Amino acid sequence: MNATARTARIAHLRESIARRALASAGITSARITNVRRVGTIFIVATEEPTNRWAPYAVETFRIPEPDDTDRDYEPGEAPKIWCPLAGWVGDGPDEVPDMLAKAIAYARTA
Repeated sequence: MNATARTARIAHLRESIARRALASAGITSARITNVRRVGTIFIVATEEPTNRWAPYAVETFRIPEPDDTDRDYEPGEAPKIWCPLAGWVGDGPDEVPDMLAKAIAYARTA
């Protein structure tokens, strides 16, 4: 596998993981613009043009650990639970870098 294909595969995998994390917080129609990982924290920046109050957002999630399972399932069959931590919203794309910086700073202290 060449480097370009590997990079594309990793980007696709990160977006898929981000989609699951966002869905756990009820966010299903947003376009993912940036995905980062800082330690055990997953950071996802999104754009949702139909949201007239805050179309840009950055959300943080704790990556599920083995004990983060839904108790309504049998042991070994439970899906992992994403834990939303903190989020920031903004009106314009120029606010996203600042929101990402805040999320990264938060993740480093969490």
